[in-house]
Amino acid sequence: MTHDTERTGPPPVSTRAAPPGRRGLRRRAAGAAVAVILATAIPLGADGPAAADDLGFPFSTGFATADGGTLSGDAHIVGGRLRLTDAVNNAAGAWAMDDAFPSDRGLDIEFDYAMYTPDDNGADGLLLSLSDGSVAPGVGAYGSALGYSCRSDRNQGSSTCTLPGLPGAFAAVALDQYGNFSLPFNDSGPGRTPDTVTVRGSGDGLTGYRFVQHAVVGGGVATGSPTTRKVHVVLQPEDDGLTLTVQLSSAGGALRTVLDHVQLQGPGQAPLPNTLRLGFTAGTGSLRSAHEIDALRVAAPADLRIEHDLPPVVAGDRVRYTVTASNVGVNASDPSAVTVDVPDQLRDVRWTCSVPGRSTCREASGTGDVATAVGLERGAAATFTIEGLLDPGASGQIDSTARIDAAPGLSDTNPADNTSRAAAPVTAIAQVTTGKSVTPDQVAPGDEVEYTITARNAGPSTARDVGAIDDLPAQLEFVGSGAPDGTCTAAAQRVTCSGGGDLEPGQEHAFRFRARLDPKYSGDGSDVVNVATATSPTDPDGGEESPEVPIQVVDPGDPGDPGEPGDTGGPGDPGDPGDPGDPGDPGDPGDPGDPGDPGDPGDPGDPGDPGEPGDTHAPDATPTPGTGAVPGAVPGPGGPSDPPPADTGPGNAAPPRSGALAYTGVQGLALTGLAALVLIGTGATVWMRRRRTATGADPAEVQHGGGTDRDAESEQCDGSGQLATSGRCTVSSLFAELGERPGPG
Repeated sequence: MTHDTERTGPPPVSTRAAPPGRRGLRRRAAGAAVAVILATAIPLGADGPAAADDLGFPFSTGFATADGGTLSGDAHIVGGRLRLTDAVNNAAGAWAMDDAFPSDRGLDIEFDYAMYTPDDNGADGLLLSLSDGSVAPGVGAYGSALGYSCRSDRNQGSSTCTLPGLPGAFAAVALDQYGNFSLPFNDSGPGRTPDTVTVRGSGDGLTGYRFVQHAVVGGGVATGSPTTRKVHVVLQPEDDGLTLTVQLSSAGGALRTVLDHVQLQGPGQAPLPNTLRLGFTAGTGSLRSAHEIDALRVAAPADLRIEHDLPPVVAGDRVRYTVTASNVGVNASDPSAVTVDVPDQLRDVRWTCSVPGRSTCREASGTGDVATAVGLERGAAATFTIEGLLDPGASGQIDSTARIDAAPGLSDTNPADNTSRAAAPVTAIAQVTTGKSVTPDQVAPGDEVEYTITARNAGPSTARDVGAIDDLPAQLEFVGSGAPDGTCTAAAQRVTCSGGGDLEPGQEHAFRFRARLDPKYSGDGSDVVNVATATSPTDPDGGEESPEVPIQVVDPGDPGDPGEPGDTGGPGDPGDPGDPGDPGDPGDPGDPGDPGDPGDPGDPGDPGDPGEPGDTHAPDATPTPGTGAVPGAVPGPGGPSDPPPADTGPGNAAPPRSGALAYTGVQGLALTGLAALVLIGTGATVWMRRRRTATGADPAEVQHGGGTDRDAESEQCDGSGQLATSGRCTVSSLFAELGERPGPG
């Protein structure tokens, strides 16, 4: 411990001790006794090898009592703490556990300590010792050896050891205030270095205890008061051997790493024993400090981590992301609690859990926030896939928080990666489409029209601040807005509508405004075409244009509309010629029972005269007005060569007539009528002959004129439409004759 590095005996009695007397003698005697005990390394507990039981993890004690371990030297329990030394000179104390821990899983050790003095300077320090659990507990040399290492009895640590160290020692982590624990015991050590965290390796008796590594602690290792600081030590088997990591809390309470993964392997380092016994020692010399231990906790080390993969998202889209919980430590962890606080903006959240091999998920799937547990073998990972629908109105960013905790009995050596927070920016994208209509769609110059522009949100995000624009053609002038569906204003020919608000996916909003067609416009409207565009700052494309919306412009003085008064020859005109009726119709005029008598064409009462008054049997053959004679047409009153009646001229409606042919022009109608007359005549002749045969007439008589006068007239009208006497045969005379003759039909 102290400043005297040349003396060969126990440390001298402090010059700050009480004056000589019975009290001084007692203190000198006590100091000498402690020195003898430490120097001779008398074993603590049983004389033979320990038969310790293996302790399960975790183990913890607050040192309300000394139960579970053995006190030695000046060590005692004070106020719920293990006090290794009081603030007195030349003191030493130790505590060692009666049982041991299995070592194949490593050790994660955490404890609180206090180191303080009433004087200006204190010494020496305290340490955590780990030794072979199969070896009986003991204590090492006093002073600079801090009860762990061996040392020379002639000085504090130079040259070869003559005072034995801790039996079966495996490793020590010292909080060395004075700095002598770095002296070259057995020629191993850089020399005195105050305020360090120092690691020494394995040893037994007078051999070993080599110096491994130390690190200077800024601000010193003493606490300066009974207020404690925390130490975290991890002994962990790794692929390349055993490592020690030491963390020390700062004044603010946060742990910081002082030594990181220090390799214990080296010349003279003993193999890892099956069990390890844990203990604490401390010492003072000519300088004094109180050394206290509290809140010991021992567990198996674990190293779990959790990570996020949260990509950028679009409002209204389905979001899918993964959370990976993995075990990168040396020990399996089962069960390890996993929680994921999914973003609040996600709806209909579902998740699944998948693991490889022998690892397990307590639940394979679930809904909402994740709250489950996994069993992870060494090197295994569990993947949580989380999916939900993002609120279409989401903005800013979404946040997810995931956490994994080590299983009971395990302590995570790197708790910083046990919590993962991920954030993703939210992009709003809305596809705004446009519909447009106009009423009325048929106008005259100077009329007003009303346009309706319909903005529709096709999603996926909410469309913000919806509006519309419409560039009017030059022939239209803006009149006003169709409030309350929004406000539309115009600057020159551009109409701008606003006030549509926000549209959720699937919603729509209509804007209306009025415009007037130029009174001087003279076109048909085909060039009065425009499109509109619904707008939203959420639509990255600026909105989709509507289809073209035309209007039809009509001239109110234009008479060319088919079907209006004055149409004298269009299709469907009942006055067209050429519809004589169907001779086979049983309701047709004519006497089919008196064949062959078409009547006298000169007889005004003869039904065969189509032009005479009183003729009610012949079909109306009033022609469509026209000019010029039609070849083959029969001349006479009302024929094609007659001038048109006064009431059927242009601008006057023709009288209704049945069976009109389609209007094809004057010559076309005449030809059609002539063809119809020929067909009717031929058909009538054949019908009369068949009729006479059916009633018993002699065909030869019909052929050669062997009947009555009427039969003779009929014989003279042959199938070619000619009369022997007058040279022509009319259709009217044929139908008249048919009408006079009785017979069926």
